[in-house]
Amino acid sequence: MTHVATFLLSLGGFVLLLLVIPRHQQDWLGRKLFPRQRRVLRLAGLAMLALAFIVAGGGLGWAYGAIVWFGWLTMAAALVVTANANRARIMRRVRP
Repeated sequence: MTHVATFLLSLGGFVLLLLVIPRHQQDWLGRKLFPRQRRVLRLAGLAMLALAFIVAGGGLGWAYGAIVWFGWLTMAAALVVTANANRARIMRRVRP
């Protein structure tokens, strides 16, 4: 369960950090967010990444948990980058 929680928190954190960038806001949301909304997203994304570290370290021990955290961070980042690269195809399936 620790691995699942760490991955999902990492994935959510990276998604929020992706949406901080104005270009990606326009692509994914269809509009640009206000500066205050971007700050909230940035803080929430960083908090989710930190919480993922705490979950991994607390559940698996801090030494092994840090290694697991980096592994799941890598997987989550790769998934977010892949989804962003294939955004047009994803959006066609979601919005016909």
